[in-house]
Amino acid sequence: MTEATDTSDLNVLTFGEGTDKPALIFVHGMAGSAGLWGLYYAFWLMRRYRIVAYDLRGHGLSEATSQGYALADQAEDLERVRRHWVGGPATVVGYSYGGHIATQWARTYPEHARGLVVLDSPPLPVDERAIDDMLDGLSQVLGGDFEPEGGFLDSIKDSLRGDIESQRRQVRRFKSRLDALHDTRFRAEVLADEPFGDDDFRAIQCPTQLIYSTGDGNRAYAEHQQRLIPDCGLAMVEAGHDLVMTHPAEVRRLLEVFMARLAAHPPIVTDRR
Repeated sequence: MTEATDTSDLNVLTFGEGTDKPALIFVHGMAGSAGLWGLYYAFWLMRRYRIVAYDLRGHGLSEATSQGYALADQAEDLERVRRHWVGGPATVVGYSYGGHIATQWARTYPEHARGLVVLDSPPLPVDERAIDDMLDGLSQVLGGDFEPEGGFLDSIKDSLRGDIESQRRQVRRFKSRLDALHDTRFRAEVLADEPFGDDDFRAIQCPTQLIYSTGDGNRAYAEHQQRLIPDCGLAMVEAGHDLVMTHPAEVRRLLEVFMARLAAHPPIVTDRR
């Protein structure tokens, strides 16, 4: 079987040169983009790590295909990015829905998973209201209509006002990508994702770090994961769900502590010849 390594349909950003550095792949959440990681993380971490971040299918500058939005497909996209841009094992950092993609990837490709970091991923299935807020409400807000409210929209409207005025071209491009998802199976496929079962968490073989906010109400879910994943730490940050933007220094610190632990305990290499 020929493995697909082409990633031309995905917008990929890389930071930090040197193949001898440990690789970190960042996966954003719904309605996000790879730019999040460049702004708040890459420039601090690139001296010690190779940083790879990409726009999810149908997000940012990545192609909005008609289908391929289920977790299994998204995990395959992530694996294509790893294979093409890293080659060897990687530690994957996934935020919100991106944490589910990272978890699915670690389960599916354990031989390539050096580490797994899950940032404030709520339980599956995805809330239907959250999908509609993203596809409809957020699109309206990006178009300059600030009437939609509720859910995550309330927390981002004020910050978006300035961005919409100062970065009209980028905002229009992002809105057009978001609107394009209406013509795909994105909503149906994401809503059809099944929750991870206990055996799914038990099957994760790589060291794992959970980083959750105290304000999003998912402590019990985080603790449940920690009990099931064989090698797993949990850190709670006094913040809301947008902790990756409001508390980047603390999240970076926790990431570096985890990466130092991985460096101190290198994986055992087995010669299978």
